[in-house]
Amino acid sequence: MKALYIAWKDTQRRFSDWKALAGMLAAPLLISALIGLAFGNLTSGETPITDIALAVVNHDEGELGQVYTDVLHSDDLAELLAPEEMDDLEAALQRIRDGELRAVVYIPHGFSEALFDGVQGSDFGSHAEVQVHTDPAANISPFIVRSIVEQVSNGLSSALLAGQVSALQAAEYADLLQERMAGLGEAIAAQLSQENFDTRTSRLSLNVVQTGESGPAFDPYSFFVPGMAVFFLMFSVFDGSRSILQENTRGTLPRLMTTPTPHSQIILGKMLGTFLTGLLQFALLVLASSLLFGVAWGSSPAGVALIMVLTVFAASGLGALLTSAARNENQAGIIVSAVSLTFGALGGSFFPASNLSGIVDLASRLTINRWAMEGFTKLTIGRAGFNDILPEAGILAAIGLITFVLAVIGFQRRFVR
Repeated sequence: MKALYIAWKDTQRRFSDWKALAGMLAAPLLISALIGLAFGNLTSGETPITDIALAVVNHDEGELGQVYTDVLHSDDLAELLAPEEMDDLEAALQRIRDGELRAVVYIPHGFSEALFDGVQGSDFGSHAEVQVHTDPAANISPFIVRSIVEQVSNGLSSALLAGQVSALQAAEYADLLQERMAGLGEAIAAQLSQENFDTRTSRLSLNVVQTGESGPAFDPYSFFVPGMAVFFLMFSVFDGSRSILQENTRGTLPRLMTTPTPHSQIILGKMLGTFLTGLLQFALLVLASSLLFGVAWGSSPAGVALIMVLTVFAASGLGALLTSAARNENQAGIIVSAVSLTFGALGGSFFPASNLSGIVDLASRLTINRWAMEGFTKLTIGRAGFNDILPEAGILAAIGLITFVLAVIGFQRRFVR
């Protein structure tokens, strides 16, 4: 088929140009690396953490439960924690699910009585339990809250076994524990690299409960690499479509039209060449990002392949349609550059488009980038399956089909006499 031969020759010519390769491959990888490094510092836990939102639900009728409340509200922890007291445990847990809180510390009914009875009696197997409910979407702040509560629990347990609490008022003992909190920041920093930090005592235990569905830690490369790949894809396929007008100006296309090859095959071959170039570019970016940055493109290779092919298909069709409507190659260059930049800004290549609202969100949904990024984000960050990205795939396929057909009609009217 002549169209496939023309497409392959055009693809070979573009990939033999080192300047074109720099724009198609080197630029998106370099920019992704720089942005990923910058945002990686913000998500790695190296930045200071302050004002951790948590709630204290104290249902204990005795004095020992109040020790936790006093310590968590102490001045030494004022910059680190932003605690509030609540009476309803379920309401507090719902606030974790809504993203308003990072943790809930729950002291149950009879906490003090269980501890004192265990010390005074002979049953050393009994214990009281403090619950720390955490947000599974957060990494560092739940660990800090848990560490603080463990410090308090360990102090209380040791004092109970030594018989000190019976000689001291609970309020006075809370003051003693607060003094220990002054150096807690260094202790927590030393423990952040440990995955399983869990201290158990014979008298008092800590129960850590995750509230809500656990999500994977945010990897900046998993967002910015697909974003840059889609953004630079638009430039390359648009420029490939514009080359049809360049060949027409230089006389290459009119000479090709004089050959026995049908005009429809020539036009189709030129458009398929743009599609094939974009497909190889995107595939190489997926492979390079996996090797260089360790980007996990999800658990559905078929889903990644589908979104990739349809994104290139839609971009190629739109680029060809815009080029067919332009008066000359200079005008086509201005149009496609403006569209590429606008689509990148609105479509989520630089920031999550889910944060948009109103008319801006509506405009974003008219871009190829938006649907491509939603599909890739589901796969790379949300770990979605093949069926989950079918809506985005359907929209991209519809855009590609409509623009591709209109572009073929436009080129035939323009070049076939």
